Amino acid sequence: MNAEARHNARYPNAIVPMSPVLSSATLSLRKNKRQTSILSCQYSREVTSGRAAIALALENSGVQKGDEVLIPAFHCESMISPARWREATPVFFRVTSKAEIDLDDITRKITPRTKAIIVTHYFGFLQDLSGIRALCDEKGIVLIEDCAHAFFGTRDGKPVGSIGDYAIASSMKFFPCYDGGILASNSVPLNTINLTGFSTLFHLKSFFNIIERAISFGRLGWFGRALKALISFKQLIWGYIKKKRPQHVSQGPSASDGGYGFESSWVHSSTSKPSSFIVNNADQKRIVEARRKNYLRYLEALKGLQGATPLFDNLPEGYVPLVFPLYVKNPIQPFESLKQKAVPIWRFGEYLDPAVDETLDPNSVDFSNHVFQFPCHQELKEEEIDWIIQQIKETIQ
Repeated sequence: MNAEARHNARYPNAIVPMSPVLSSATLSLRKNKRQTSILSCQYSREVTSGRAAIALALENSGVQKGDEVLIPAFHCESMISPARWREATPVFFRVTSKAEIDLDDITRKITPRTKAIIVTHYFGFLQDLSGIRALCDEKGIVLIEDCAHAFFGTRDGKPVGSIGDYAIASSMKFFPCYDGGILASNSVPLNTINLTGFSTLFHLKSFFNIIERAISFGRLGWFGRALKALISFKQLIWGYIKKKRPQHVSQGPSASDGGYGFESSWVHSSTSKPSSFIVNNADQKRIVEARRKNYLRYLEALKGLQGATPLFDNLPEGYVPLVFPLYVKNPIQPFESLKQKAVPIWRFGEYLDPAVDETLDPNSVDFSNHVFQFPCHQELKEEEIDWIIQQIKETIQ
């Protein structure tokens, strides 16, 4: 068990879903359900996760041993491990106090070995990429737009994902999927990337995981209750298969179970059919509208909090948030208390690479310790958001 797993084992499971779960409102047949997103790029492929998409972008752009990949100092492990898989050297650059890229620091850290730069749209708030785009064009460096926090959205009239040579996203963060990520590009055809499918068993695993998670949080109503018998039957069959033919049972990528590990065996795999179906048939208009509405609900309720301030004090048009990030002045006790209350809370970049300290980037270390994330996804019920807000107000003084 790694440090992250040991840490999470200390707390009860959140009683409100931290990420989207399937509900009767998830899917839609209406024609105007599509919204501007990373899928608006000219080319796109459905893969297993965001980290797999980063790995494929690095591989397809020719990153190899001895190259350097510039990565934000404010990061998670899944942003670093693909570079190490390519035997490249991660080089960390600073972010500003507004969680924006520090273009001056990036410029200072470019060397003749710099092959690619990864930039991240933190929490769904889109970066101004005009400067970094011009710099990459000048230096002949590959720009990878990390949209793991920003599947949907526009800035200055341009769709998210459309500025980088490659763009990546994590479908699981915005849709009730078991697995899924997107590799996209407006300029690089992706048809030369070979992806393999899964066995029927894995597609079934994906389907049942999606259903089980929805039922566990009380979604799907009477239909979910009716499916419980089918779930019980599935568990018997699955147990039999594990016992008799363990080599045929796919465990699934760690990304699907909330881990940050990197498994090279999943890099060249496509999204499972159930997850792909949800991404392509979900009511995207509902996703965009609900996430913005839920974010603004937090913002209005918590703007006067003494012990914390919203990381962003407004939600510009065109932005579709991943979460509601809250900067907490004295984080240790509130984080422990909220986790023990089973509030859905986590910290992006909670475990930074050992190379990142306050000397390298004080802002990244500060965000890592002080920024709490709360869900604002489309499948939250009003009473669930109200309960989370109440717990925040009672805990953070």
